[in-house]
Amino acid sequence: MPEGDTLFRIAAALGPALTGAPVIALELPRSDQPCRRLVGRRVERVEARGKNLLIFFDEGTVLHTHLRMSGAWHLYREGERWKRSEATATAILAVPGYVAVCFRAPVARLLRASALRGDRLLGGLGPDLLGDAFDATEALRRLRALDEVPLGVAVMDQRVIAGIGNIYKSELLFRTRLDPFAPVRAYSDEELSAMLDVGRRLLQANVEPRDAASAYRGPTAHYMTTRTTRAGGDRRRPVSVYGREGRACYDCGAAVQMRRQGTMMRSTYFCPRCQPTRAAPPPPAGPAPSAP
Repeated sequence: MPEGDTLFRIAAALGPALTGAPVIALELPRSDQPCRRLVGRRVERVEARGKNLLIFFDEGTVLHTHLRMSGAWHLYREGERWKRSEATATAILAVPGYVAVCFRAPVARLLRASALRGDRLLGGLGPDLLGDAFDATEALRRLRALDEVPLGVAVMDQRVIAGIGNIYKSELLFRTRLDPFAPVRAYSDEELSAMLDVGRRLLQANVEPRDAASAYRGPTAHYMTTRTTRAGGDRRRPVSVYGREGRACYDCGAAVQMRRQGTMMRSTYFCPRCQPTRAAPPPPAGPAPSAP
């Protein structure tokens, strides 16, 4: 599944081509929502929110896509041959000179910008680690609301922090030497705040700065990057633990392990030596029973 940095790069690639341009055509081939009213309207902006991409139009409509495991956005010059079959397109947005196409996205829909706050898919998103106004205090508060949940599950909950997926989950907890299987309450506010800071810096290191004047680099150039989560940005060894089960930890030599956790049974990679088991304190005692 694409993570927050991928969506940020997609927004950075589509934004310069679409922003301010009039809509020539908009199609949602797998939806019965009417799109014709947006022809002639202008694209206001393109924005990533966690793992969601939002395209805003000047009359108050938003095109929302979530790529899940299989979706992808491509950006083509007008008349350029597509790299995928048109039969797999879930959203097609044409403006002068460009066609932005979303393939195989399970979520592709229109909604009003005024409805975003209360929307069932978007309204409950936690602070976005790549957002300009990331609220670390609110993210910590939401983590604390899941005190009994394993940390590796809690940081993947998009209602807590938007943008972290399976790769960053494993890499972030390795970088901060935290046990993914201990409940959130096993950690101090200082440890969790430091983890959030590292997570924000990890994602920021893997995105390109927004540049309205950036040149078109090809239909899928925004995917052509090597994500690195290791200190120093070592692209020969881009990740520390993710996908490295059974191989030696670069830092201590112990064998990297993988366990599944959460109701979705997502894989968590970790080093048992660098991330020792954290014993959680006993849960707070309830009120003492009243005397008879």
